[in-house]
Amino acid sequence: MSYEFEELPKKKRFGFVRFILLVLLVAAIGFGAWLGLSVKRVGELFDGALSSYDSMSANIEAQDYSTALADARTAASLTSQAATELQGTQWDIASRIPVLGGDVSTMRSIGSISGSLADDAVLPVLDGWDELARDGVIEDGVIDLNKIPTKLEQLASLANTLQTAGAVIDDCNAQALALPESHFGMLNEWTSRLRETLDSANTTFDQFGGAIDLVVGVSSTLSSLTGGEG
Repeated sequence: MSYEFEELPKKKRFGFVRFILLVLLVAAIGFGAWLGLSVKRVGELFDGALSSYDSMSANIEAQDYSTALADARTAASLTSQAATELQGTQWDIASRIPVLGGDVSTMRSIGSISGSLADDAVLPVLDGWDELARDGVIEDGVIDLNKIPTKLEQLASLANTLQTAGAVIDDCNAQALALPESHFGMLNEWTSRLRETLDSANTTFDQFGGAIDLVVGVSSTLSSLTGGEG
């Protein structure tokens, strides 16, 4: 026993193809809207984070370290939110689209670099600096030598933190310089601003270098005195 299937009439075949194309078009438009809203959110978060870094640098220059620390925490929070957004399914899909995938990778790298700058360099240094300022060891950016003996461990810790932060910034800077040119002007602008932020952070921490030399010098002197008395 055999069955014969009749081909769909040309009109019906055309209608079916048109239906499939319509579904694909609607899906493409839906994905575009989904990704577009996410791009807008990431853009707002990146802009906010980079602006907070600018404000942080200005406040460090003005020796307003408490406000600078608040700026750094804001930048860290916004960067973290952007990084989370960039891990969404819509970005995973976009990363597999030819050409666009490279720009997605760049955006994710900007988020990663900015996050590392905040979490592994800026915040640890400013937290340590702010703690010493609250204890009266640092006032108007100057270390009170009379209080060093009671806070030597904190000062040594800050010196180590500064050295670690410098290495983190160097690594972040190398990654930022390696970012390729994007097909989108907005993304190139973020890359440029991130590089400027890293340069500014590097210059700022170089200004703290005197603290490292001072701590190392005082630590050596005290160690010598302690050994001499023993």
